[in-house]
Amino acid sequence: MPANTSPLGEQEIQQFRRLGYLVVPGFITDEQARRVEADVDRYAVEQPKFDGRNVAQYDALCELIVHPQTLAIVDQLTGEHGFTFHHLHAALHPPGMPGIGWHHDYEQVPQTNRAHTQVHVLHYLNGLDGSIGDFVLLPKSHRAVMRRDAFFYFGTESLPGEVVLDSLPRGSTLFCHSALVHARRSKPGGGERSRYFIDIAFMELFGDVAGAQWPSYGREGWQDMLARLDAKLHQADRPQLFDASRFFDIADANARLAGLQGSMALLLPEPDPALRPVSGRIPIV
Repeated sequence: MPANTSPLGEQEIQQFRRLGYLVVPGFITDEQARRVEADVDRYAVEQPKFDGRNVAQYDALCELIVHPQTLAIVDQLTGEHGFTFHHLHAALHPPGMPGIGWHHDYEQVPQTNRAHTQVHVLHYLNGLDGSIGDFVLLPKSHRAVMRRDAFFYFGTESLPGEVVLDSLPRGSTLFCHSALVHARRSKPGGGERSRYFIDIAFMELFGDVAGAQWPSYGREGWQDMLARLDAKLHQADRPQLFDASRFFDIADANARLAGLQGSMALLLPEPDPALRPVSGRIPIV
């Protein structure tokens, strides 16, 4: 799909739902890519350790969060209830950079279901050319429920059914279900050229599910991050985009789980007897 055209067609939406990803070559214009690259150069120096709390200080990166075509596509991928922003990270990948083992990025504490969609929007500003590192993924793995690091012991080894993305033009973007298992496989080459990479995460809203929230961004000060972004980028037609009330503090949730052993279902309230599965028809959970 060319840059800045109409949103996705039905076939593309179904591919995302079936396989867990969709590649859009040349999604970001060259002019915008150059502006963002200048911001990433500064971000990489000023925000060590992949810290996204101060993204509001970077105008071109902020433009990507509210990029109209991105928001329109995420609308299509998440459904009628809308979505909220979770985080933005930016990085320079230098030649010789180590890989990252197989994992997924679906935010849930603990991991129990995939009832709602999370979308990672991955921007490769200067493309992929088979050097520095390939993006590798396991199609359909977003349907499985597992710990984020369940496949990490494989490192970056080749796995059956994997798809390798190693050739994308400048400005290309990958819309990826956050539960899709993926890795970055280190590759030699690249000369003195670094690769510009940005990921932005959006969460589907829960609609009528009372009290349901997503885990927060995993750094202290995440509420302030959202408040600064809302002040800078507020979208009148999307008041929920930077709404901190859509999240619970992930540190608090992890503290609740610390030390628990065995099945945690018995710690939950008693169920409605009418919802109890018939013997012999108990679902896999």
